[in-house]
Amino acid sequence: MVKTILSACFVLLLAIPALAQDDYPRIQTSMGYANLSFPDLTTGANAHHSGFANSTGLNLTRAFGVENYMGIYGVGSGSSLIADFIGGKATYRAAKIAPYALAGIGIGYLSSGYYGQSSFAARVGFGVDVPINDSLAWKVEYSRMNFHMQLVNPNSNWTNGNNIQAGIVITLTQ
Repeated sequence: MVKTILSACFVLLLAIPALAQDDYPRIQTSMGYANLSFPDLTTGANAHHSGFANSTGLNLTRAFGVENYMGIYGVGSGSSLIADFIGGKATYRAAKIAPYALAGIGIGYLSSGYYGQSSFAARVGFGVDVPINDSLAWKVEYSRMNFHMQLVNPNSNWTNGNNIQAGIVITLTQ
């Protein structure tokens, strides 16, 4: 009986490495350029504002993960917009590309001189990672950002913008 239990334990221990063969990046971070179409604070018309974006993700499974996106944009007249979103990400990992869809909620902080305004924000979008090697990838992403702040239209409390991001993805743990 003891030999049977020991043999079964030995066979189970040999099977553990086979369970860990699902190879996908566990923690990834990316940084790069972002361009947000957002109302210009002086003219009120939509304009393209450059910024810096960083997103860090924790992949819970091969297909699903959690991501934090942070972007800093100059929106004209010495003003800046800081946006931070946390949300989910669904990825299809193919051999040469990894397309994904994402959605999240967060905050937006618009500052101009001594004045600052915080607001609720939401984000939805899609993108693709193109692997360069095991630890680097190229990222292109489009997302729609919605901020609960009244800037241009007095009949609406929401200000929307399209965001395009491109950058390098660094895999921290595999």
